[in-house]
Amino acid sequence: MSVVFTRSINAARRRVLQLIGRCSRNDAGSTAIEFAMIGVPFVMMLFGTLSCGLYFFTNFTMATGLSAASRAIITGQFQQETGSYNGANTLQLQESVFRSALCSKLPGFINCSQIVLMAQSNNTFSGITQPACAVSGVMTTQATANQTFNVGSSSSVVLVTACYAWNPMGALSFLKLGDLNSGAFLIQTSVVFRTEPYIPTTSG
Repeated sequence: MSVVFTRSINAARRRVLQLIGRCSRNDAGSTAIEFAMIGVPFVMMLFGTLSCGLYFFTNFTMATGLSAASRAIITGQFQQETGSYNGANTLQLQESVFRSALCSKLPGFINCSQIVLMAQSNNTFSGITQPACAVSGVMTTQATANQTFNVGSSSSVVLVTACYAWNPMGALSFLKLGDLNSGAFLIQTSVVFRTEPYIPTTSG
């Protein structure tokens, strides 16, 4: 009885070893398994790298565009309604022309209509304070920004700020990774300068 039992054990052991051997020699599908193990982290890292690069590119282009558009405020064209601001005799019209000048400097993937523009002026640089584009994770509106929109006059210190809610997730709105409640990242860029000592025009 013991001999039969021993033979059965040995036979079972050989079958197990043979099965293990066949499995170890069969590498079909191993590439797919290895790719599944490294593919997801690689794609996430690639997407993160591209998103960071796009964020800094958007920030840089907004800062450059804002500086170029603010030239009209530095020279007094904005305040005196001259040049491209001729006939823009209301804040809404002036803001529209200024926004158009800014948008012409920005890439197409930036939704320029969602940019909130702020401006404040003072006689000294120390009198300027950095505005808040968002409060408790909620972006301010252009209507709210217009209540204190002031580009000063001749020889005024002016701070112009552009606020933009940048959402790299697009349609994947359920991935709330940004610092705003909507999940978007806040891009806030400013330019500060003293306007030229231009001579204000007088009517009549």
